[in-house]
Amino acid sequence: MPDEETNVTFGDLDFDTIEAAVMETVRGRWFLKEYARRNRNADTQAILEAVDRLREPALDGAPLAHLKAELQEMAAAIRQTKEAIRSLPMADPDGSSGNMSEAELQAAAEQRIRQMIRTFLYLESHINDMLALCVAEADRKDGSSGAGPFEGEKAQHLHPHPAFLM
Repeated sequence: MPDEETNVTFGDLDFDTIEAAVMETVRGRWFLKEYARRNRNADTQAILEAVDRLREPALDGAPLAHLKAELQEMAAAIRQTKEAIRSLPMADPDGSSGNMSEAELQAAAEQRIRQMIRTFLYLESHINDMLALCVAEADRKDGSSGAGPFEGEKAQHLHPHPAFLM
């Protein structure tokens, strides 16, 4: 038979009254102590699960070393592109082209643009590779997280009323 009072809510005064009534008997005091002990076990379980998560290594050296090498390679590509662009002839700020024709200046500008596009494509490719490595590492960690010592037991929602936590 279903309980008709399952949606009833109690206030702190109601809990205090019930606690006082239960504490009047030896059996009631035993019940509250046992209830608190079981809740502490649930708290302990939650703490053990958190400690297990902290024990997992954040990153082993291989992926971190690979990412560092990729970043160094990308930084070198940027430096080389900057140097290559600086070495190409440019028009002077006053608008004079020195001894270069308009066609030569146009060709130099196109060469600069092509060099930058190649570098951007190279960087984009390496960034995508690095992101894929991060996703694979995250998937590996999610899939390999072992169960804690109390598999199947989850911490219960504890009652917020402090009187029950003796």
